[in-house]
Amino acid sequence: MIDDTLLLRQVHPSWVQGNAISIQTFTSQTFKPTPKDNGLLSVYNGDVFTAVEAYEHYTDTIGLTSAGIVAVSKKECDSIDLAVIEDNDPFEGHCSLDYRSFIAVKREVKRIASMLKLFATERGWLYQPKTNSR
Repeated sequence: MIDDTLLLRQVHPSWVQGNAISIQTFTSQTFKPTPKDNGLLSVYNGDVFTAVEAYEHYTDTIGLTSAGIVAVSKKECDSIDLAVIEDNDPFEGHCSLDYRSFIAVKREVKRIASMLKLFATERGWLYQPKTNSR
């Protein structure tokens, strides 16, 4: 993985704000691990998956719901001391953003999630289906 590798993140429909597709934005919740994540936030390795492939894998193969794909780069994660783990588990091309050293301090998790949201917002949506019916 190189610095410019994009780490593709699924955006759950409940994390989308705005009612017109052209002005839809996603919340920082997109980049906050939940308790079930155990401090490891799932992303797709952009060296293995395109945004469309990641979306299709998530919705068609795994059967989960996504409003689309946003991304941060490995370099952006490194710039805020957030480790990226190429774990390839539970599938080839899976990576984790490692929040475990920050998880005890909620404001740190929130700060990191907000920074990642800013990076991803600058980049914009990499993929959104024509309809968010999945």
